[in-house]
Amino acid sequence: MNKIIKIVSFVILIAVILFGGYQLFFNSDISSETEIIKAEEKGSEGEPVRTSSIPVKVAEIMKGELPLRLRVSATAQVKEKTVIKSEVSGKVQSINVNIGDWVKRGQLLVKIEDTEKRLEVERAKTNKLKSLAEYLINSGLEEIQQSDPENFDAKKVQDIKEKYLAAIKNFRNGKISEKEFDNISDEYDKIMVSSGSWRENIRKVQDGLAEAIIALKQAELNLKKTYIYSPFQGRISELKVSKGEIISNGQEILKVVNLKSVYLEGFALESEIKNLKIGTQVRVKFDSYSDRYFRGDINAISPEVDQVNKTITLYIKINNDENLILPGMHAEIDVEYMVFKDIIKVPVRSIIVRQERPLIFVVNGKTVNWVYVDLGPRNDEEQIIKNFHSEVNPGDLVVISGHSTLAHQSRIKIIK
Repeated sequence: MNKIIKIVSFVILIAVILFGGYQLFFNSDISSETEIIKAEEKGSEGEPVRTSSIPVKVAEIMKGELPLRLRVSATAQVKEKTVIKSEVSGKVQSINVNIGDWVKRGQLLVKIEDTEKRLEVERAKTNKLKSLAEYLINSGLEEIQQSDPENFDAKKVQDIKEKYLAAIKNFRNGKISEKEFDNISDEYDKIMVSSGSWRENIRKVQDGLAEAIIALKQAELNLKKTYIYSPFQGRISELKVSKGEIISNGQEILKVVNLKSVYLEGFALESEIKNLKIGTQVRVKFDSYSDRYFRGDINAISPEVDQVNKTITLYIKINNDENLILPGMHAEIDVEYMVFKDIIKVPVRSIIVRQERPLIFVVNGKTVNWVYVDLGPRNDEEQIIKNFHSEVNPGDLVVISGHSTLAHQSRIKIIK
């Protein structure tokens, strides 16, 4: 037992001697290294010297305006878009456009074969001529047989005409009831028939001429419908038929979208209504063009609040002369509801907090000065600073990146 104790004691003694030697040797090296570093950090007069510069990015301190912005999500819509449908049946004779083509108002888009429609027009013309001949024969006989059935004075006829026209206007404006209008209309019809004023119209109906004229006009209208024109300028966004295809009345043919009529539909929270008014300028950024801002203004504000989402709808007028904005695109809108003028501003990224106080680093040659500032209003990008003096002037450069490790009069290297 005593032998084991002696062995353990000897091992402990050796370990203590080795540890002491290790501490003595390395502490001596560390002390020497520290002295060398201190010597390198002092100049000939004992002033601190930085041996390296810290890379930083900078921006200019500006004087001007700072808008406060309200962020609203929006979607691009168009006022003029339509799905054109065929109004007649027939075979597609020609298609003069492709998807994506820009078309003018009144431009011919699609032509439907019109042989059958032309035959219908010719048939209607023949029936009209037949009815006209019968009308002329009967008209001649009647002129020989009788004159006017009653002797109505012109004033009475004129009075009922004026009364009837006034009744039409008053009925449309809700000033008289439907029953009152019917009574005046019946009186008008009786006087116009009995006075002989409608004799020609009645004779045409009796001889079938009026019906023949209507049939001809309908046939001519159907012939015109075989020519399909663009209702407004825009782009072809869909084409749903092919050349030679037999289409039916009411079948969809193509879709036209007018990109010049693009507007934005945005949704703001109910609590933000106080900051919204028609004519307010907005800044727009689309997901598709993240490196570019578009400009617009509030064109209309819905008078109703959505009861479920508690939002109000905004309609934003925006220029789309370049045809870059397409229906359905998502955008973020910054509503500039208040603008501070003639202020000193710095990028928000330049502000940091040390010892619970905001400060900026202003470039002074190859070094920076640590400057405490009082902050005013800000938006997402810029911050108003209130106390500007000789250390903070418009045109000076302020550090916006790389300032987390800076100290007062740190040496810097400006990078882009």
